[in-house]
Order: sequence, then structure tokens, then C-alpha cells
Amino acid sequence: MTTLILSPMERSCLRWLLLGWSVREIAMLEGKGEGEIRSCLDRAVQRLGATSLNDAVTAMMNSTSKRSPS
Repeated sequence: MTTLILSPMERSCLRWLLLGWSVREIAMLEGKGEGEIRSCLDRAVQRLGATSLNDAVTAMMNSTSKRSPS
């Protein structure tokens, strides 16, 4: 199985998206600029080998659900 390595910020931004928050809202919640959030999301898409934000969120969810319990 391939391990997906996302930074804590990338993971957080994808989770906020999953909950329906906009880039503007995520920026306000995280205390960052909208451009920084967009860049973070772009990196997450690239690292996950996804073609869209929706694909990236799905890949992150699938990766999380396949983890074995500690």
C-alpha cells in the first residue's frame, strides 16, 4: 500500500473542504491568506496524484479509512 504523505496543513485544508467550507472561510479559520490556502490545496492535489480537489478529498478519505487501528 502506498503511504500518502500530506502536511498537517494540507490535511486540515482538505478536511475543511470536506465539511463544505470555502477557501475564504478556511483562510479565516486557519489565520492564513486565501492564496496560501489555494497553494496548500494545490500541493495536496499533486502529492495525492489527484486531478481535482474532489479526487484529493476522496483519496485522503480512502487512505484514512484503510489505516489499521492502533
